[in-house]
Amino acid sequence: MRAIKSILISCFAVLLWSFTGSNTVQPQDWKAPAWADTLYNPYQIEPLTLPQAQEIYNTYCISCHGDQGQGYPIEHTSQEVPDFKDDAVASQSDGAIYWKIREGKGIMPSYKSKLSDEQKWQLVEYIRDLSKPFDLQKNPFKKLNN
Repeated sequence: MRAIKSILISCFAVLLWSFTGSNTVQPQDWKAPAWADTLYNPYQIEPLTLPQAQEIYNTYCISCHGDQGQGYPIEHTSQEVPDFKDDAVASQSDGAIYWKIREGKGIMPSYKSKLSDEQKWQLVEYIRDLSKPFDLQKNPFKKLNN
């Protein structure tokens, strides 16, 4: 009887924890390993880097991250989608952002095998561009859909 009571209390504690939001994954909680900060973009930034990245972003990222990287609340999950203008994103190294695109976590899929290394680095440049105020963004094909 004591064993059953102990199991029930444990189950109740786990359920309570899961419904209180304690398991919410916040953007700042997702840390890339320290070595990711040593990664750098080996590709030259060219005039088509941002437009090409925009095509990739519009295909794979816009549905969760929005047209300006503002992030959308995702139903049926407790994981937040970060706003690229937030300090939590801006303070990360390019290598950390590249690593997160490559590895994924939770509702963020891994693009390790779906995108080339160059495409992942193009996305890092695009995210950096989206993190600027709209009038300072360098993408010649930018548009505000809001």
